[in-house]
This record gives sequence, structure tokens and C-alpha cells, in this order.
Amino acid sequence: MRPFRSCFPALGLLLAALTLPGHAAPVQAEHVEAELIAENLSLAAGGDNWVALRIAPEDGWHVYWRNPGDSGLATTLTWNLPAGISAGDIQWPYPHRSALGDIVNYGYSKETLMLVPLTVPAGWSGSATLPLQVKAKWLVCKDICIPGSADLSLTLPVTAAGTPEQADPRWRDAFGAARAQLPQPAPADWKVQFATHGGAGEGDFSLAVKGAQFSAGGAIEFFPYTSDLLKHSAPQRVSNNAERGLRISQTLGDYFVKAPAQVDGALVVHDGDTVKAWEIHAQPGAVEALPKSTASGASSVAGEPAAPLSLALVLLSALLGGLILNLMPCVFPVLSIKAISLIEARAKVARRQRGHALAYTFGVLATFGGLAGLLLALRGGGSAVGWGFQLQQPVFVAVLAYLFFAMGLSMSGVVQFGTRLMGVGQGLAADSGYRGSFFTGVLAVAVASPCTAPFMGTALGYALGQPTAVAMLVFLALGLGLALPFLLIGFFPQLGKLLPRPGAWMETFKQVMAFPLYLSVVWLLWVLGGITDRSGMAVALLGLTLLAFALWLWNRPGRVALLLKIAALLAALGLLTSPQIRTVSSGEANAKPGSAAIEPWSEQRVGELRSQGRTVFVDLTADWCITCKVNEHVALDTDTVRKAFADQQVAWLQGDWTRADPAITQLLSRYGRSGVPLYLVYVKGGEPKVLPQLLTPSIVVDSLKPS
Repeated sequence: MRPFRSCFPALGLLLAALTLPGHAAPVQAEHVEAELIAENLSLAAGGDNWVALRIAPEDGWHVYWRNPGDSGLATTLTWNLPAGISAGDIQWPYPHRSALGDIVNYGYSKETLMLVPLTVPAGWSGSATLPLQVKAKWLVCKDICIPGSADLSLTLPVTAAGTPEQADPRWRDAFGAARAQLPQPAPADWKVQFATHGGAGEGDFSLAVKGAQFSAGGAIEFFPYTSDLLKHSAPQRVSNNAERGLRISQTLGDYFVKAPAQVDGALVVHDGDTVKAWEIHAQPGAVEALPKSTASGASSVAGEPAAPLSLALVLLSALLGGLILNLMPCVFPVLSIKAISLIEARAKVARRQRGHALAYTFGVLATFGGLAGLLLALRGGGSAVGWGFQLQQPVFVAVLAYLFFAMGLSMSGVVQFGTRLMGVGQGLAADSGYRGSFFTGVLAVAVASPCTAPFMGTALGYALGQPTAVAMLVFLALGLGLALPFLLIGFFPQLGKLLPRPGAWMETFKQVMAFPLYLSVVWLLWVLGGITDRSGMAVALLGLTLLAFALWLWNRPGRVALLLKIAALLAALGLLTSPQIRTVSSGEANAKPGSAAIEPWSEQRVGELRSQGRTVFVDLTADWCITCKVNEHVALDTDTVRKAFADQQVAWLQGDWTRADPAITQLLSRYGRSGVPLYLVYVKGGEPKVLPQLLTPSIVVDSLKPS
């Protein structure tokens, strides 16, 4: 009886397979056939279960991979499963390229299985059969694109843990072929690194794989998981040789902003009729870009070192960027001071003019070099800072506001400083000696950093990805460009003839030039309010009032005036140490009156809410981010989104990056972003969804649905 009894489980499974509906018929949509299928005839409690979306486009049509490329949308699955049953993420086969003009997409043009793991608890005590339902959405394209969807279902019996699995003969080979197309984990001995050179749309992304041996002559492709890293229509330049390993270079995408902390993707290697794919995780490293002339798939590269020409172009770009920086609104108020001194100095001997030009240039270059060195040191130590980082320090911003206000009052004729004040503040910049020229250069750079002139973006992006010596050379070229106009006038006095002759009109001109300085003070106070709060701005305004009072008393005689002047100056400086002149955390800043539904963001709070099974919406924003404000107005702060958040008890966490919060910086880097906005949605314990940078109410509401 024992052998006969051992046949009962298999017999029961066979009867179940014959009597149950098993799977619904395929759905035929426009240009696509879709179907939900399972690898086995049953679901094993506590075992490995695999189902798949079988999607088959018509000839000439294609659907999309997880990264669709230049356009398109990835296929999505929204599950409706019995309580206790969970579905994992889609396991994506490696894609194929398809081109339409200058647009290149990644996807599938033939029947494809998108595998999904399904979990049934080991001690399953529910129904003996499980109905599985999923809504599949896709975009199918040829020369036009058509959104499509289908409600798919599948009913399967459940077998106890330890029961032998029986593959569905209809799909055994299809599942095997689909697994062969999944990128496999890269071998542990592979060293995979990447580097970026230059800026968006022009620079290069370069990938290096060392420790791997690939057949010469076989085509090799890299498909990144993120869509904004590469210009997908640009050819991939490949060098594959035993000595230097594999290298791939491709032009950076038009929307590239900053190199991510890690680059993930699929490396696909064709060797005759055999194709293998590996999932790689590249870390930042020193990887040389291949020349633009390198053909895709080339096994060797001749004449690789083109760096001198590349560096020369970058230095020229930096020089032009620095030159144009003279016209930027944040620099012009300071340069107006120097313009007045140049007009006054027309009658001076050439030697003095050259001395002033050199002193000013040295001040610019020394300050550029110092700021660049500090920036590179901070980045080398792991801090995520960028050009203009010093203006994230509230005391520095308040000091600049004081200085500009004092300079404006002096140029307006409110006060005339004596020689005793030449060693500090406004006197340093207004000094008629070489010291004044030097500190005018220092001040020009101090306020130039928040500006980005044309050509500067590419130069700065290149510099921050290079060795220290090369980076410093680029920064000094920027400084030379900024100092160039005054340097030329100093060494070529005939250029000074283009300037108007000194006269009585200069006093009026000097007073008019005070108003750009006052506008700069307004701007600095706005910046200060953004990195502190209204209290910080109020304290700075009180300090400016005390400073104005001290300067009004400056040339008045008498001991009382002297004591009041000293007291007012000391009080103004003392306010810089006030607790209100400090960086406010993102959490404090986001605790807005009347916004009780919005909590301050933190990793800990996200974890707590996810452990409670809550859906979490993470909104990383900034007061100066125009895109963020547009999204708040047209999408987030709408009745539709507010109602959806309330109905589904969505926790809205908000963080502000204006204040250079290192925790927010790390989160941005994790998702390959160098700035805000960044929107993440955690739905019931699943992996976070990254939303587009431009939102609509429907995008936000749809993101709240389970994947």
C-alpha cells in the first residue's frame, strides 16, 4: 500500500490541474498580446514560486525596459493578491536597442517573459487555491506610441512545503530561456569603476572592467539603470584588450547634473550566437575617456591620449567663463568700485597702474585658489559641497551684508573713512594703495561664487572630477578670466583712453554705484533668511541699523559720540554670535504653520513609518528651487493629492537642502542626484519609487498604488 499511497499527492495535483481553470486566456490589446503565466502547476508554501508577464508585441513594435532610453515608459505591474501573499519586483531580461531618427530606446520587440517571484508563507493555512490578479500597463511603440493595459488573472493550487514541484510543460522552456537573459551578478574578482569628464551633452561617461576576459571582436554593450546618465543616441566607444581590460565611453546625457555615488547597469557581451549579461555596480575611480574616434566594439585603441587638447579646451572655457563673470549681477557691484579707481588713476604713471593690476589679479587668483583648495579638500573628505558653498554659512553671509552696506553708505557720501580703517572691511577694498586693489580682488571672488557664467558649468564639472593639480589649474584659469579686464588696462594704458575723463560727474557716478551695493545687501539678507529663518534675518537687519548709526557718528567730534560709535559697532558685531544667526535644520524649516500633515524628513522616521505599514511620500525641496515651487503649486498642494494622501493615510515627509544638510546630501547621492527636487514614494514596504522632477496630480496619485 505504501507505493500506492505515495502517488496520492501527485495524483491530487494532476486532478487539480485538470479541474481548475489554471490560467485565463491571453489578452489581445492593440499591437500587444499579454498573459499571466506560472512556471509550475502549483504554488509551493514556503518554496520558490515564479510567475511572469508574457508580453508579445507585433512585428515592428516594441515595449520598454526598466530604463526606456530617450523616451518611453517602463512596463509596470500592480498586483491584487490574497492576504499574506506577496509579489517581488520584476526581474528584467537584458534589453535591445531600437532607434528612430536621433532617438534610441531600450526594450523588447519579441515575446518576452518578465519574471516575478511570488511568496507563499511556509505555514499557509488559507485556501487550497489562490487567485492571482495583476494589472499590467505598458507603452508599445513603432513610429507612434500607444499606451496599453490588461487585467490578467491566474488561479493555482497550493501544495504543502516539501511537496515536489512539477513544472508546467507549456512554459518550462520559456522560463529557462528567460532566466538565461537575466543579468547575473558580476564575479567577485571584477573591479568595476567609472568616471565622468566634462558636462551635460558634451562630456563623457567612462566605464572600466578589470579582471574579466572577453573574446576579442564580440560586441559589448552597457545599459545603465538610470535614464539621465547617458546620451543614448551617442555611440558607445569600446576598448577590449587583455592588458588594460574593458573600457566603454559614451557622451553624457543632456540632463546629466552630477556623477552619482554608484552606477548600476547591465553589461551585455555577444560572442557569436552566445549572449551573456552581468549586473554591475561601478564605483568612482580614475578611468580615462576613449577618444571620440574609437569605433564601437573595437578591440584596441590607437592614439588614446587626447587629454592635452581636452584640457586646453577646458582651460579656454574656464578663461571665457571668468571673463563673462565680470558682467554677472553678483560681481558687478564690487567691480564698480574698481571702475571708479581706474578712472581716477588715468593720470598715474604706468608703473603704478601695472602694480594695481597685478595686486588685483593676485587677490583674485589667491582667493580662487584658496576656495578651490578648501572645496576639493572637503569633497575629498566625503562632504558634498559645490561652488558657492561658503554662502551656506550664515555668519559669512551676514558679514558680507555688513560690508556691502558700509561700502554703499560710503559711496553715497554718508561717511568718509579715514586711514585708520583701511585695514578692515570697506577700507581694504577702497584703499587707494596696492592693498586696496588686492582686497578688491578678494571681495570680487567672495561674491562671485554663487554666479555661474556661460562656459563655467562645463569647466567646473570637469575640474571636480580631475586630480587636484588639474582641478586647481582650471580654477586659476577662471580667476585669470575674472581679473583679465583690469589686468589688460594696467599693462596697456592706451586701453584706458576708452574710459571717460575724470570730472565732477564722478561724484554723481560714485553715488549711483552705491545702489547696486544696496541691492546686493537685499539679496544677501534673502539668502540669510533662507538658511536661517525670519529671526535670523531680523537680527541681521538690527545689526545693519546699528552699523548705520555708528557710521553716522563716524566723523562727529566729542567723547560721547566716540563711546556711542564704539558701542554700536561692538553691538553690531556681537549680534553675529546670536543663536538666531545659525543654520536652521531642514526639520525646523519644514515645520510650517498650518502644515501639520507635513513632517520633517529623517531616515529614522522613514523606517518607523514603513515598519507600521504606512505609505511614505518623501519630498526633498528648497526655497530657491523654482521647479519645487511649481510642483507644489500645480501638483502637491491640490485637493486631488491632499485627498489621496488623507484617504490612504500617506505620511508626507519634507526635507530642505538649502541648508546643506549632509543627510539629505547623502540621500540625493544615493539616487544619482546633485540637487532638488527629488520625490520618493515607499508603498507598503516595497522599494521606493522615484518620481519625475516635474509632477502632475495624476503622477503623484498613481504612485501611491502598489507596484
